[in-house]
Amino acid sequence: MSMSCQVLIHGVGVEVSSSSLILLDPIRRFFRYFPLLPEGHPISIRMEVTAISSLEEVPCTARSSKGGKVSSQSGWTRGDEKRREWHCDIYIEPDRLVLDYHAQGLSAVDFHNRRASIYLIDPEAMHEDVRIAFVHESLIQLLKREGLYTLHATALEKDGQGILIPGCSGRGKTTAFIALLRSGFRCISDDHPLLHEKDGKLELLAFQEKVDITDQSVRFFPELVNANPGLLYQGVLKKYFFVEDVYPNSIAHVCQPRLLFFPQVIDSPHSLLEPFPRARALEELLPETLAVHDKAAAKREFQFLSRMVQELDCYLLYFGHDVLDLPSLVLPLLKA
Repeated sequence: MSMSCQVLIHGVGVEVSSSSLILLDPIRRFFRYFPLLPEGHPISIRMEVTAISSLEEVPCTARSSKGGKVSSQSGWTRGDEKRREWHCDIYIEPDRLVLDYHAQGLSAVDFHNRRASIYLIDPEAMHEDVRIAFVHESLIQLLKREGLYTLHATALEKDGQGILIPGCSGRGKTTAFIALLRSGFRCISDDHPLLHEKDGKLELLAFQEKVDITDQSVRFFPELVNANPGLLYQGVLKKYFFVEDVYPNSIAHVCQPRLLFFPQVIDSPHSLLEPFPRARALEELLPETLAVHDKAAAKREFQFLSRMVQELDCYLLYFGHDVLDLPSLVLPLLKA
């Protein structure tokens, strides 16, 4: 019996269905910050997630690919009890994307019909974060067709102005995020904010998620070190918490982007900011965006990112030992 979760993501109706609660329950938790789809609102994106025991159970229409392979990646798995390695081959067809995860499953994304069919092999052996990651990747590919572009960055809001901090793990992104959050900034997203255009202006839109944090970063913040039991949870590799549990009234939904920081941890008592040329900022930003696998979508997203970099003030953030003093560097820039 198929069950579904229907939510409204910034005006876009999204339905995820599955016959397995092992698959659907984590997705419901993942969408906890989005409102339920109002009655009568059209569904623009439909996704079906199915538990299988082998790739042979995937319908031929999903497995076959007339397009060429555009990417192939592999690595060590995290949060999977049965598989030590993961592999992903990506194929492009006209109006379709196929992501073949080999021993873990397959996703077929139909851009023309705004649908995704996701098949996960033995999902009970996967941490729920891994299951969600497969769904999220297909979702963001479909949201791009609705004019919502995902950035791999932390995003915060203050007085209607937005701050973006892109960066891979280990560069201080989440530590900077929490340092600003605790001082009165509000969360747009810890990892995947959305960017779109409205009335000729760029807007940052919220995509709230749990906040993953290392033990090293926890030690900077007394409210996390001394957090009541049940506020910090153990994830695949890091601990995590929900923003509203630790910092009440600190969730924002929309703002106009104003500042773009590229963090770099340094062994210094003091943090500092250095203006960053926009051309170099775009070069740094592109690898931090999530992959776009067809030329038309890539062109549109590149235009959005180029425009954003031209409109924002860009800085290198050399992140020193004075983590809690970061707001004193950032606030004057917003007031300028």
